[in-house]
Amino acid sequence: MKLLKHHKSAIYLLVCTLVTVLFLSMPLQALGAEKEADEQKPQLEEFYKVYNDILENYVDEVDMEKLEEGAIKGMLEELDPYSQYFTSEEYQDFQEHTDGVFGGVGMKIEKVGDYVQVVAPLPDTPAEEAGLQPGDKILMVGTEDVKGYTLKRVADMIKGEPGTSVVLTIGRENVSEPMIISLTRETIKLDVVESEMLENNIGYIRLKTFSLYSVREFKKAIYQLKADGAEGFILDLRNNPGGYLGAALSVASTFVDEKDNLVYVVSRDKDENTYWSTSPAIDMPLVVLINKGSASGSEIVAGAVQDHGVGVLVGTQSFGKASVQTVKDLENGAAYKLTTAKYLTPNRNDINGIGLTPDYLVEDPEKQLEKAKEVLLGLIKNAGGQITLQLQIGDKTLTVNGISQELSDSPYLDGGRMMVPLRCVEELAQVRWDPESNSIIVENGEKRLEFKEGSSKVRVNGREISLPVPVKVKNGTSFVPLRFLAEQFGAAIEWNGEKQQVELILQ
Repeated sequence: MKLLKHHKSAIYLLVCTLVTVLFLSMPLQALGAEKEADEQKPQLEEFYKVYNDILENYVDEVDMEKLEEGAIKGMLEELDPYSQYFTSEEYQDFQEHTDGVFGGVGMKIEKVGDYVQVVAPLPDTPAEEAGLQPGDKILMVGTEDVKGYTLKRVADMIKGEPGTSVVLTIGRENVSEPMIISLTRETIKLDVVESEMLENNIGYIRLKTFSLYSVREFKKAIYQLKADGAEGFILDLRNNPGGYLGAALSVASTFVDEKDNLVYVVSRDKDENTYWSTSPAIDMPLVVLINKGSASGSEIVAGAVQDHGVGVLVGTQSFGKASVQTVKDLENGAAYKLTTAKYLTPNRNDINGIGLTPDYLVEDPEKQLEKAKEVLLGLIKNAGGQITLQLQIGDKTLTVNGISQELSDSPYLDGGRMMVPLRCVEELAQVRWDPESNSIIVENGEKRLEFKEGSSKVRVNGREISLPVPVKVKNGTSFVPLRFLAEQFGAAIEWNGEKQQVELILQ
């Protein structure tokens, strides 16, 4: 009993700490609910029984601090991959990482199931240079199998002095054999924002994380690009693993109208907080690049942009981390991170474990930026009132201001003249079938064209004129000469003989 007396005050401290943490994970209503309290009592009694047995009978002297840490860690790790306990040293590392300066190989990792996996390799770091990808499972660090290891334990094994090496054995989806990758550790100093003016007055901004300083740097970049003549923006959130919720909301507010909702945050007791845009939107054409490494805060921004229709998403499916963690300080300098809520996009979509689906799926990373440029140029033209149609011989794709759609049949050449499906002019005029006259009517207010299948004549505002090539019917689709349509609607034609592609431009 001497050992028990020696630890009497320590027992009291630990029990109070554990009870406090347990209560913090419960809604306030539960604290006042006598029934739930009674249900918890037997479970806590079992805990006290084991705890007292450790103090009285464990073979060696018990380190109370480690025992307390272990108990708290165990509770948090049991909850989900994102709840976590930090010692004071670990908490300092966590803050440095989130704020943009940390040591290691430069990747965001999370515990998923039995393994720690890569959320995103951070840009311009050893992890990115070595080819690590979102979703990679870390099977071994050095010669040690890390299955079942905690997130912190794996992270500590990977970290080390700059200039030293660490070897990771990686499991990758659709790759049969494990991959062995050697990385040289560095001191990671992350510039959170990169920006430049691309061709055709496209403002490009790469946002690498949502740190304390990211909003200031982001705002400075976007308004400088606008002052330099940018006509639209590409926001690159690829491999951005998230960060501070407030920073993500501030970035989203740049593009979403003031007082429109950005995200719904739903707590355990179903209480709901709605976060709103707090500033006027910049109101310019926008494309957002995402991939599997775009998580958490990146998905809040991209989800708000997509749901409000203020921009277009290009890339691949995002990570799917739609939960909110709250970091709480402890008196001894330690802290813990607890999942306190889940979030829904403005259209109330739950993307947790699913991710956001881009408007344009582009699997090849090398082609994603080029597609983003193409789509943005179309949006810029559309904003300026210009309509540009792109068609290619033998291809069913019709691109209107950078946005692609599929035609029922592809254009073809007839005696050197390009024949196009009549439906492709629906962007320029209304197209309908008139059963009374057995004609296809095309009208846009100023002009009315009447086509008959197989006829070499067309009536234009009631006056009959000859077509250079008769209307053709192919697989149930009516084809007419493109140049004739362009002349009737005052559109310019640009022909690319090498690509067998034509652009029809209407101001």
